[in-house]
Amino acid sequence: MTDRRDASGDASRPLEALEALEALEDEVATLKRVVQEGDEPRRIQFEAAASRLQDVFAETNGGHGTINTHSGEQITPLSPDPEQIDLADVAHALSNLSRFTGQGKHFYSVARHAVHVSHEVESRGGSREAQRWGLLHDASEAYFADVPAPVKRSLPGYTRAEKEFQAAVREAFDLELAVEDERLVDGVDGDIARYELSIHFPANHESPGLECEHDDLDGSVDDAELYRRRARELGL
Repeated sequence: MTDRRDASGDASRPLEALEALEALEDEVATLKRVVQEGDEPRRIQFEAAASRLQDVFAETNGGHGTINTHSGEQITPLSPDPEQIDLADVAHALSNLSRFTGQGKHFYSVARHAVHVSHEVESRGGSREAQRWGLLHDASEAYFADVPAPVKRSLPGYTRAEKEFQAAVREAFDLELAVEDERLVDGVDGDIARYELSIHFPANHESPGLECEHDDLDGSVDDAELYRRRARELGL
C-alpha cells in the first residue's frame, strides 16, 4: 500500500493533488494504448486537456505570467485581453522574428511573410476581411514567438493557447470571418510557406505558383513599416 504521508508526516491530511496526479497518469496510459491501437482521439481533445493542465500549473505559480511589450505595456499571452493587443507591438515583434527559426539562407521576417499572405489573398479575389486576416494570421507569434510547425504539432497545449490568442486578435480588430475566408487564408499561408521553403531550402522543396510574387513587395522600407502600411491600407 502506498504511504500517503505529506511533507509534515501527517498521514490523515488528504493528498488530493497526489491522487489527481495518479489518476492523470492512468488516463495518459489509457490514452497511449488507444492511440497505439489506432483509434486516435481528435486533436482538439488533446489540445483542450493540455490547456487545462497549463492552467493548473499556472495556479501553482500564482497565475499566468505577463510579458512586456514594445509600447511599454504588459500582456498575459495565456489569458489575453483584446484591449491589450496593439498593432504597433505586433508589427514591431513580427519584424524581428525570423521564419524557419533563423535556419534559412538569410533573415526573413514573419512580418514580411504576413504581408505577402495578405497580398496573395487579395490577388486570389479574397474579401477585405480575408486580406486583414491574412495580415494578422500570425499575430499571436508577436507574443509567443514563432514555433516551427513540425514542433508545434507535438505541443497541443501551445496550439490551444495560440488558437485562444488568435480569437482575442479577431475580437481586438473586429474581424468577422466567413468559413471561406479562413479556408482561403489557410491555403494561401501553406502555399507561401512552400514558396519560402523553395527559396531558403531549394534542394528539398519546389515552388508553387503564386499570383503575387514576393519581389512585388516593396524592399525599400523596413519590415515593421511594410506591415503597418499594409494595415493602414486595410483600415486596421
